[in-house]
Parts: sequence; C-alpha cells; structure tokens
Amino acid sequence: MQREKHHSWTHVLAVVCLMTFHLCCSGEQEINLQGKTAIDFTLRTIEGEEIQLTKYRGEKFVHLIFWATWCPSCLMEIPKLKNLYSAIKDKPYEILSIDVGYNDSVRKVRQVQEQYQLPYKILFDETGEVSRKYGVMGVPTHILVNKEGIIVNQFNQLPENVAGYLAQFFPT
Repeated sequence: MQREKHHSWTHVLAVVCLMTFHLCCSGEQEINLQGKTAIDFTLRTIEGEEIQLTKYRGEKFVHLIFWATWCPSCLMEIPKLKNLYSAIKDKPYEILSIDVGYNDSVRKVRQVQEQYQLPYKILFDETGEVSRKYGVMGVPTHILVNKEGIIVNQFNQLPENVAGYLAQFFPT
C-alpha cells in the first residue's frame, strides 16, 4: 500500500513537471508582433543601469530575449547567445536579455550570469509588465527590433548557424 501511494505520487509529479516544462519553456506566442512598432519600456539591468528601448532607435537592431533562470530551454540557449554576442561586436546590434521576473530573483539571475559568464546586458522585469506587453507566453522568446523600431522577427529558439542568421540583416 505504501509503495502504491509513492508510485502514484511519482506519476503525478512527473506529469506536473512535464506540463510545467511544456507551458513555461519554448511556448508559442499568442500575438504575432512582426511588422508592428516595438512597445517602449524602461527597465534596469541587474547592475542598476536604466535601459530604455527607444534609445536604440535609429542606431541599432535590438535583440530582446525573454528568459528565466528556471527554464532549461533558456539555459540551453546561452551558448548560442554568447556566440551571437561575439559575432556582433562590430555591428549595430544589441542583445537585451530580459528575465521575466516570474518565480525569479535578481540574486538568482546574478548567479546564472556569473556561472555562465554572460557578456550581454541582463534586465529584470520584476513586475512582468514588459513580458505581458509583448505577449510572452513561454520562454525563451526572442524578438528582433530593427533600427526603425519595427519588430522584424520573433521566434523561440536561436538558430545554430549564427553567421547565417546575422547575414539576413547584415549582408556582406
């Protein structure tokens, strides 16, 4: 009897974990934002620097990546993001990594930043307001904003071929 209770509890826990992973990681966007003007926001980096999206208008492409420290798919994206960061050093392209704030803390984000040596700016969406405005339903969610402030792409996984991805925006 005790063994059956433990066995059924294990099944329930496994189902809950799978559902949570499915709903929270690599989720689909409800809203198609392509072609729309990016919604302005101001957030602070985990170092305290204030970042306003419209400050990049006319100067750089901005790659917004919505993520969370508890999301396995987000952590698997880190090597690709670091490769992208290395590839864009001489290009007008900025990566803004936005922790969605849900079930996360700045302390935990700092731990992940240190552990993975993340070189790009990390913002913390403490209230989740920016994530809601962008219709983020799952993480990771990538949104690319062109120099004019128009959303030109949104997706859930960064392609493996970073050079090929960048070539569509910066042909050689």
